[in-house]
Amino acid sequence: MTLGFIIKVIFEVLMVLLIVYGIFNEEKLIAFEDELYPVLKFCVHKYILKDYKPAHRKATLRVISGKKSVKTETKGVA
Repeated sequence: MTLGFIIKVIFEVLMVLLIVYGIFNEEKLIAFEDELYPVLKFCVHKYILKDYKPAHRKATLRVISGKKSVKTETKGVA
């Protein structure tokens, strides 16, 4: 037997075991698929379709924190 044939047989046995495991733990598999879908959608849009537009980091931080920067506050006082 060649090394390639042995590796092929090992992968085939592994796939059969994964299918059997998926049948017995179907609920866990469905929950994993539901969590994986948004990640795959993001990766497809960002890396394959290339239509991802990065948000400006400073504007995002100001919106999330809701605070003004220190420089803008000192300008208003002086």
